[in-house]
Amino acid sequence: MFCTRKTIELPKKDSIINMRPLGDIHLGNLGCDIKEYEKNIKYIADHEDCITIGMGDYIDNVMAYANGTIDKRWNPETVDRTMLTTEEQTEKFITSWQPIVHKTIGLHAGNHEWKTINQKRFITDFCKPLNLPYLGRLAYTSLTFTYKGDEIKNYLLLTMHGGYSGVQAGGAVNRMKAITGDFDCDVVLMGHNHDTWVRPIVRTGYDRKHNVPTEKKVLMGNTGTFLRGYEKGVDSYVEINPKEAKRVGTITITFDPYKGGLFGHD
Repeated sequence: MFCTRKTIELPKKDSIINMRPLGDIHLGNLGCDIKEYEKNIKYIADHEDCITIGMGDYIDNVMAYANGTIDKRWNPETVDRTMLTTEEQTEKFITSWQPIVHKTIGLHAGNHEWKTINQKRFITDFCKPLNLPYLGRLAYTSLTFTYKGDEIKNYLLLTMHGGYSGVQAGGAVNRMKAITGDFDCDVVLMGHNHDTWVRPIVRTGYDRKHNVPTEKKVLMGNTGTFLRGYEKGVDSYVEINPKEAKRVGTITITFDPYKGGLFGHD
C-alpha cells in the first residue's frame, strides 16, 4: 500500500474544488474515445477549481505475447495502427497528460499495465517523466485544503484500480461498501469495471464528550472509462460474451472544505 499527502491552497476561504478521476482510457484500442478523453484533459486544465487522479489502465497494452504467454484478447484488427506497441501507447499517454500534471494527485497502475510492466518500469516510464507519485494498486491520500497557509479541512481518500469484474454495478457497490468496513476513509474510488456511479453511505459513530451518536458520510465511486465496447467496424473482444455498454466519461467528487461538504455526481 502507498500513502501520499497533497495540499491545495484555496484561492478563497470558501472555494469549492472538484476532482475528476481519469482512468481506464485504453489508449491503443480502436474503441478508445480519444476525443472524449482529451476533452476531459482540457476541462481539468482550463478550470482552476479542478484536480484529478490517475486510476490505471491508461494504455490497452494487449500484445500477442505477454511475459512469454499467449494473450487470448489479442486481435490485430482492434489495435490503433499509430499505437501498436506498449512504448507508443505510453508515449501518447505521457504527452496527453502533460497539461494536467500540476493538478494530479498521483498515478495508479492498472491491470493492463501490469500485464507486461512491473512496478519499477511503471515508475520509470509513467511516473518519472511526469514527476508524479506512484500510487500502486492501493493508496491512501491525505488531501488537505488550506487558505493563507492555515488548514481548512482534511479528507482521507482511499483509491485503487481494483479487481472487481462482475457484470452488475450492484456487486461493485457491495464490494466497495465492504471495503469501507475494513479501511477508514472519507472517499473510496475504484476503476477497472468501467462503471460510472457515485453513492454516499453513512457510518454511525459515538461522541464520547457529548454522549451522542454521530454520523460520518463516506462517498464511494466507480470512476468510469473512455473505452467503447461496441464500435462500428471493430470486432471487439467483449463481443464474444456481449454485456452492457459502459458510458464513456468519468465522475466528479466535489469538496467544500469551508463547510465540510462532500458530494459526488456522474
